Amino acid sequence: MKLKTKDIIKKSWPYFIIGPAVKMIEAIFDLLIPLFMKAIIDLCFSSSNDIVTNSLGSFIKSFGTWIPNNPELNYSIIGGFIILIMGITGFCTTMVCQYIAAKTATAVGTELRDNLYQKILSLSKKEREMMTENKMLTILNSDSYQVQQGVLFFIRLGIRAPFIILGSLVISFILDYQIGLIFLAIIPIILTIVFLVMMKSSKKYLEIQSKLDVLSNKTSDNIAGTRVVRAFNRQEYEEKSFKSHTASYQKEAIRVGRLNSLINPLTFAIVAIATIAVVFIGGFSMNAGVSFFGYQLLPSTIITLVSYLTQIFQTLVLLTNLIQIFTKSLVSMKRCDQLLQLESSIKCDGTYINKNYLFKQPYLVFNHVYLSYKENGNYALTDLNFTLNKGESLGIIGPTGSGKSSIIKLIERFLDATEGTLLYKGQDIKNYSLKDLRKEIGYVPQKANLFKGTILSNFKMADDEASNQEIEKALKIAKAHDFVKAYNDYLQHEVEEKGMNFSGGQRQRLTIARALIRKPELLILDDSTSALDLLTDKEVRNNISKSYPNLTKIIVSQRVSTISDCDLILVLEGGKIIAQGKHDELLKTCKTYEETYLSQAKRGD
Repeated sequence: MKLKTKDIIKKSWPYFIIGPAVKMIEAIFDLLIPLFMKAIIDLCFSSSNDIVTNSLGSFIKSFGTWIPNNPELNYSIIGGFIILIMGITGFCTTMVCQYIAAKTATAVGTELRDNLYQKILSLSKKEREMMTENKMLTILNSDSYQVQQGVLFFIRLGIRAPFIILGSLVISFILDYQIGLIFLAIIPIILTIVFLVMMKSSKKYLEIQSKLDVLSNKTSDNIAGTRVVRAFNRQEYEEKSFKSHTASYQKEAIRVGRLNSLINPLTFAIVAIATIAVVFIGGFSMNAGVSFFGYQLLPSTIITLVSYLTQIFQTLVLLTNLIQIFTKSLVSMKRCDQLLQLESSIKCDGTYINKNYLFKQPYLVFNHVYLSYKENGNYALTDLNFTLNKGESLGIIGPTGSGKSSIIKLIERFLDATEGTLLYKGQDIKNYSLKDLRKEIGYVPQKANLFKGTILSNFKMADDEASNQEIEKALKIAKAHDFVKAYNDYLQHEVEEKGMNFSGGQRQRLTIARALIRKPELLILDDSTSALDLLTDKEVRNNISKSYPNLTKIIVSQRVSTISDCDLILVLEGGKIIAQGKHDELLKTCKTYEETYLSQAKRGD
């Protein structure tokens, strides 16, 4: 069963009961305080016998006499003390509810982000490209926060707001059922306005989040390509383009803001009209000395009713803000679910481990392998057939877009073959778990990726238990030890984001050393020495061969000199193998390989 955001929220269900239950104590006191005030006024200044004065007045009288010979002051002090106790108790329960809400919301947000992050890491290249990286980042950061806010405010105010509104309505009928009808009339009118506005604005929130994805993508592209933008003097163009995207986002956000801004003034106008009606009716009956509805309203009743109207207004204003938060939260939940529901096209349920693998068996076999990045799309790789034995080296060369890196993605199982079979150690590569498969492979990508931290922390990614001696050995093999030892802090030297405090060649040598730390059975160098000079490139390859004589190697390169010593060389063009063999053979049999070799020889490559 696929995980959904609501499944994460359901895990904290006890707190969704305890938090609002505690908050209800404060809400009940908020409803009782105006009634106690009415009872105090009636005890001091009138002889009302209504149900509120009789019940609450009796409760106040039960505390006895605190101030002799002054009953008005006595009732006022006792009633004020009761209200003070309710206020303090309400404050304490509110603090408890706030703590429960914050703790629960943080727990839900943390678990949601953890699951989203794990899902992103589990997705194959196909799904990541379909979702886009910037959209995934927006969901991971912005949308998960909106869900967290929804949980926070639901526990704090989700039950309290409707309870206050309903409670005020019920009490208004108890105090005066005919004026209670005024309360009954305004509440559905206001709720209808809120519902219509929120229904329309909720659709807009999805568009706003989509525009935020576009804005995030534009920002990421400009930051990553700052040098290119400057090199082509495109700063002004990019600034205009960015302003255009921000203006589009701003326009949509303002439109929704204007729509939502209608709620508060409309709500205030309706409540104000209701307040005028209550005051007018009460004032008329008192001044005329006759009842507007056949009986006379007491001043305490009018004051109490106006107090409840104020509470209804304040609560409805709060409710509109809550609905906006919940609307955003629901939209964000859908976006989070969209990511959580994605399934990687690379299945990793294989468990096969070939412990009986023989050295003389083919180590890697491509048998009529085809690859298409899209369903029913053009093939990126067509009918690949070759065999690599244990301890041999494979060189892959070809023009840009010929499918070199696609072969590597198949071996690492970043992608699965559309047709054909890829055998690893005599078994279909899909029979291995991804963890076991990749544990045996040392991979150095085209773009040297270093993570913010230290040189040591980057090396520990390959092997947590690697000793300093092993790291030093790998650095020497990769010709990186000379510049690393020059740092005063050595392995603790800081690595900035993406390793930008190192040159391109230094980054490549560090990533090669990192791959060697794993002591892999198969080492893949995907055009990972392109920034090195020919001499350093050759020294690194020779060091690897001497230090790991039984290591199987796959080297992707644009340089013939880099792969000339390989046991098998594949020449690719248009996703097909146009020739394969050793260097000397290909010079005689493959015109493309010969031309590439001669052109590079003239340039000194």
